[in-house]
Amino acid sequence: MAELLLEVDDLVAGAGREPVLRAFSLRLAAGERAALMGASGAGKSTLLRAVAGFIAPRAGSIRVSGRLVADATRSIAPAQRGVAMVFQSYALWPHLTALEHVRLVAHDATEGERWLDRTRINHLAERFPGELSGGEQARLALARAFASGAALLLLDEPFRNLDPPLAAELRCEIADWLTESGAAALMVTHDPRESVELAQTLHVMIDGRIAASGPPRDLLRAPPDASIARLLGVASAPGAPVVLASSTDRGAAR
Repeated sequence: MAELLLEVDDLVAGAGREPVLRAFSLRLAAGERAALMGASGAGKSTLLRAVAGFIAPRAGSIRVSGRLVADATRSIAPAQRGVAMVFQSYALWPHLTALEHVRLVAHDATEGERWLDRTRINHLAERFPGELSGGEQARLALARAFASGAALLLLDEPFRNLDPPLAAELRCEIADWLTESGAAALMVTHDPRESVELAQTLHVMIDGRIAASGPPRDLLRAPPDASIARLLGVASAPGAPVVLASSTDRGAAR
């Protein structure tokens, strides 16, 4: 059995007056890829921000690689958690070039340059974010995350602002990059295809809790109840056909 990388126990957290997550628990093994789906306000992004260190827990605890990184009394700085996050907006610094972005987080200069090359934007190394297209910004945000060497990547709808063909291409590549790096990933998505293509486990969240978990294809083929079926956008009858991107489609997207 793989070693546990992320342990979230009885977490109570939220940016507003009322917590979004109440007694929330989750496990993620080293190298595992998991997706979070649910309606807006279910707590998906709140969970990622709490794990990354941008929201402090009100109760409960978060451990990364067995080390306590946050509870109600302490919170280790994001840069010291062994976690990297890719935001919906990519959160790039406008005054830094692409090369400066990856060098800032990489353990050595060659590692940062390697990930610019791996993400196919090495020819844009001296450009600033404002000079990059949306797809190029997404690649830079991912290059920065991988270059950090973090054991856990948190992906908050990284394809949301991309055209479908570009998103499909990038999903295929991310799967390869995750395999190469050995990093685990926890991804927020609203697209069932993304969970199938990138995740081994899908967690469906409702009102700040996990309502169902399992292999993505299994949940999509046979959702446990009608409410989860609606969230997944599939028929609730067991065995109902599920329309997903085929391997041929993904190959064409490359």
